[in-house]
Amino acid sequence: MDRWREPVRLGKSITQSRLLTNDQIEETIDVLKKFQTRIERYQVDRTSLIATAAVRMAKNQDQLIFAVLKETGLQLDIINEQEEAYYDYVAVRSTMRIKDALIVDVGGGSSEISLAKKGRLKHGLSIPIGAISISDLYLASDPIKENQLQAARKDISQRLESLNWMSSPATFVGLGGTLRAVTSILNREGKNKKTLHNSVISCDQIDELFDQLIHTSLEERSQIKELSDGRYEVILGGILIISEIIKKTPSKEIRFSNFGVREGYVFNYFHKMNLQDNQ
Repeated sequence: MDRWREPVRLGKSITQSRLLTNDQIEETIDVLKKFQTRIERYQVDRTSLIATAAVRMAKNQDQLIFAVLKETGLQLDIINEQEEAYYDYVAVRSTMRIKDALIVDVGGGSSEISLAKKGRLKHGLSIPIGAISISDLYLASDPIKENQLQAARKDISQRLESLNWMSSPATFVGLGGTLRAVTSILNREGKNKKTLHNSVISCDQIDELFDQLIHTSLEERSQIKELSDGRYEVILGGILIISEIIKKTPSKEIRFSNFGVREGYVFNYFHKMNLQDNQ
């Protein structure tokens, strides 16, 4: 499976205005056209285009959908919260031999949390907080103020309060850009999917890393190579969400998966195709 990634940070303006800017829409179109050029070389029969939390929350999502269709000919499908959590589960189920798993995907505008028991999905939901939204709402000052940090922790904790099932013993599997960056920093193995996928970091390491980063300036964080794709601006918000989730679980370590929503979508598509072929 070939995978390409280009950050466009659609969630950046969503926290306050709930609107996608013209620049964000244009940047998205430019990236999609790049991907289309690559896709054409493979002579594929079908192209699927999905969007998650940032577009889901945008008041002007129709503007993006229309622009994408006009400029690329592709129909943009906005998946709902349950689908997003489900595709995370499918990705983990398809790439890891884990029966009981708490699956956490911290994105920019939302975080998906799922619980699988004996290989079956028992719970799956999306909460409307992510690395970008928490960073924008509470951690925008440089340096970070203590009262802002505590307010962020309180907000996250309250949103997790009703999720009692997170305390069930299970392997903590982490997905998404925040945990990819954290795993890269702690392992210092770069961003090679072959070295990062299925690697393990301890929960204590995550807390220690946060304590180190919270005392650095924005400029200092921008010099960390694992955060060079712009993630230095939102890494603290992402780690804080992970840290608060950890408190609700018995987990001592996190196993990183480099496969998430998009791979889960693909795996699910092929699974359905196989079922149709066998009927």
